[in-house]
Amino acid sequence: MDKALKKILVVDDDRHLLELLIDTLTAIGYESMGVSDGLEALECLKTHKFDLVISDIRMPGLDGIGLLRKIRRYYSDLPVLFITGVDMPEVIGKASPDGLLAKPFRISHIEEMINDALSGKEEVVANAIRKVLVVDDDDTFREMLSDALRYNDYIPFAAAGGKEALRELENGSVDAVITDIRMPGMDGIELLKTIKDQYPDLPVILTTAFFDRDDLESSLGDQEADGFLEKPFRVEKVMELLERISPVARPSSH
Repeated sequence: MDKALKKILVVDDDRHLLELLIDTLTAIGYESMGVSDGLEALECLKTHKFDLVISDIRMPGLDGIGLLRKIRRYYSDLPVLFITGVDMPEVIGKASPDGLLAKPFRISHIEEMINDALSGKEEVVANAIRKVLVVDDDDTFREMLSDALRYNDYIPFAAAGGKEALRELENGSVDAVITDIRMPGMDGIELLKTIKDQYPDLPVILTTAFFDRDDLESSLGDQEADGFLEKPFRVEKVMELLERISPVARPSSH
């Protein structure tokens, strides 16, 4: 790996630590830039291309967790390492960074974590399904499915209904949609038809606890879903279906 070609963005509101990290990265051969909060980082990402982001978690304004979620949304192939002096396993687990540097850390450890993160980035297959929009008016189910997707290395987004889902699609691209059929307002069938009209290549999986094949086929008309899951279903079934409809096989997690 040619370090001179790798650019790293460092985000930390501690000016002393920020300068120390930039000096350290320069010393071991990386090109780096530093900003003091998440909002500044997002502005930098709009105008500069980076291979990795190293971010503190606790910062004023947009913190590390919020920054990571924005990066996963708009720069999904960009790896993110967290640095923190506070042990927050539950928060970090839900956020799913590509690595964690606990303060104080050794230079050798920083270099090892960077190498692992950048190696993982190079293994990503661009066409594979990674970002999945979960649409369901049941808060508990929506959160559980999102957590399961996150655990299996997907990047989930959530919407409580059809109209909210369409707004999410306008704000940024996703690779697949999993939607309940029975929802107030715009239901899953109407959402499917709208998506296929506006985003014809976007896969849509339908889910429901009230399955009647004749009713479903009648409601769909000439439109076809890319998959169907009858509630309750095992998490493995979701992953198998996403694998099957993905343009290419997903690489194993690094």
